[in-house]
Amino acid sequence: MKHSITFGIIGYGRFGKLWANCLSRFGDIHVCDKKDSLDKVCTSDILFLTVPISEMMNCCKKITPYLQPHTVVIDTCSVKVEPVRLMKKYLPKNQPIIATHPLFGPDSVKRFGLKHQKIVVNQVRGTRVQLRTLESVLKKMNLEIIHATPRAHDLQMARSQALVHFLGRGIVELHLKDQMISTPDFHALLRMNDMVNNDTWQLFLDMQRLNPYAKTVRGKLLTSLQKLEHAITQS
Repeated sequence: MKHSITFGIIGYGRFGKLWANCLSRFGDIHVCDKKDSLDKVCTSDILFLTVPISEMMNCCKKITPYLQPHTVVIDTCSVKVEPVRLMKKYLPKNQPIIATHPLFGPDSVKRFGLKHQKIVVNQVRGTRVQLRTLESVLKKMNLEIIHATPRAHDLQMARSQALVHFLGRGIVELHLKDQMISTPDFHALLRMNDMVNNDTWQLFLDMQRLNPYAKTVRGKLLTSLQKLEHAITQS
């Protein structure tokens, strides 16, 4: 790939900064945060929206007047059904769109590195060349690409990410810390608690409220825990 490709990033939080650093080897980076002008970033060849899911609608509305027909708009949200619906509704009808979910963040990259991390990709609108251009960059990052529909993604993520974050947030009030007498399983619990609680409260709410399957999974977990408690107390 030629170095002349330009990447735009709207939203310069923890993930936005990580993603800008990851992309910097493959082209020129234009970054836009809340107070920055949209003019330049929206003319990029590939434009990543690294904003919270709850801000997707407003973001799409704001960038629409500045987008160029060739610009491929890519979200990085941790749910897919709702962001895809919003992009299709509020972006220009012929705007190329690719939905993605990097299954990693600053904490996991710091701990395990970027190589062999996974990213979900679904082309919503656009050409095969545009999809191949994106995937060429992702492969050069040594990422594992998973193709999935928004519905399939959200169903699986409700049983994985949303559930893990729910459990991680749920044990906060226990104030668990490393202790001399423990098992390896306890340390796994501590790691889960540390990793999910470094993410924002807004991200937690968005993945629970905007994933259409998360509520059902949470309900099944709570019912299961109640049954366990009943079995313990009645034995």
